[in-house]
Amino acid sequence: MAEEHHTQRSTSDSGVTTQEELRFRSGDGSCAATVFWPRAYGSGDLPAVVMANGGGMTRGDGLPRFAERFAEAGFVAVTFDFRHLGDSDGAPRQLLDHDRHRADLTAAVAFARGLSGVDAERVALWGFSYNGGHVVRVAAEDGRLAAAVAMCPIVNGLAFTRYGDRGSALRLAAEAVRAAFARRPVHAPLVGPAGSLTLLAQPEAQSAMEALAAADSRWRNELRASPFKPAALFRPVRHARRVGCPLMVILGLHDTVVPPRPIERVAARAPRAELHRYPVNHFGGFLDGFDDVVRDQIDFLTRHLGSANSD
Repeated sequence: MAEEHHTQRSTSDSGVTTQEELRFRSGDGSCAATVFWPRAYGSGDLPAVVMANGGGMTRGDGLPRFAERFAEAGFVAVTFDFRHLGDSDGAPRQLLDHDRHRADLTAAVAFARGLSGVDAERVALWGFSYNGGHVVRVAAEDGRLAAAVAMCPIVNGLAFTRYGDRGSALRLAAEAVRAAFARRPVHAPLVGPAGSLTLLAQPEAQSAMEALAAADSRWRNELRASPFKPAALFRPVRHARRVGCPLMVILGLHDTVVPPRPIERVAARAPRAELHRYPVNHFGGFLDGFDDVVRDQIDFLTRHLGSANSD
């Protein structure tokens, strides 16, 4: 069970929701979390949504807009920074590690279930991009989840690598070989121009991160990764058949970052999946498509978690 830390605790009030800053244990460190509480609700414990941002992004980058709307609808929204990112523990900084991210997401669910005022049987997972893929895997392993949302998820690392800019992919591969021989992490920018040493060379990635990063964001355009855990080994699609809870899968019709076919396979394989297509790019759910996407997500969560007053 995750351990809640009250030593770094503060609250703020937006007029509609109350935000609480907490920390929870995961592995060898702790993760910083912001909990968005509805201000007005009836008696009884509340349903909750645990939210995981895209790889390298922090809890302040785009997530608060979704979390505020979820809290206004009567859900407790839990956002957090993965270890090595933002305000959470972990060295080296900016490390993206499949196993550690999945462990942090599992710990975040345990943390949400232990919050006073949350109904532990009505907790859902929400994830975007890289961590949308982790949502699929964690949902397959946690039979207690009430629902899950995977927005433009990366669910097949090999397909994701092939879908990107060829020049950047080749430079990353060469850097991974050098890093493996030197027994050091791969170190590269997260977003950058085509042909450069970067993970995301798509033009939409650079402009989206500029738009989504909060004024006080701890986001850094930098990533580190183990050369012994290549993207090709990241394949949450293999676990889709074991996802027992209702799963909302979101596909952007103009997504240049993630290929559509693996996302469609997840929706086809998961027993209780719903596939929703929107005329947006990879980051469009945060931007031009936000109103449509968040409305449909709230409808999905209400159907499967119930309202704030449900017993």
